[in-house]
Amino acid sequence: MEKTVRNKRFIILLAAAVLLLVGAVILNLKLNNDAKTGSSEDGEGVSDGGSRETMVNLFGDYFNSFRDERSRVRAQEIDYLRSIINSQNTDDEALEDAQSRLLELVGKMEKEFAIESRIRGKGFLDAAATYQGDSVTVIVDGETLTDEEVARILDIVITETGLPASRIKISTGG
Repeated sequence: MEKTVRNKRFIILLAAAVLLLVGAVILNLKLNNDAKTGSSEDGEGVSDGGSRETMVNLFGDYFNSFRDERSRVRAQEIDYLRSIINSQNTDDEALEDAQSRLLELVGKMEKEFAIESRIRGKGFLDAAATYQGDSVTVIVDGETLTDEEVARILDIVITETGLPASRIKISTGG
């Protein structure tokens, strides 16, 4: 009986996480639409004289490959945690740990997605974010970043994760 209640509670938490992920997808669509129309949430246009709008995505294959690999690894992690959760031989402590780790993983995935979407929404061609442990690494498409661009990216990551700047690494794909 106790395990059934725990499973129901986990299903509710997982459903809430899925709803958050759907919200992140909707946010991404809105941000990408705003970027295409030249507006953003803070009223700044994404055009900087046309150079970013007309630039070809320099490292598109890298970003696509990175996201594919990250998705593959995360799917394996999720499958592993689900197998623990669904096993009849899992004790209560292991079950709680697996449920907690799964929810944490989904939360990090949502934050990575939001970070990447918001960075693209600010006019960058592409970005890849990884949230591992208590640090985030962001790679942005391009050769160089100005101090202002680094500050904008840093603000996005801090807002999404609550991590201090010392735990965030930002670089270019170039």
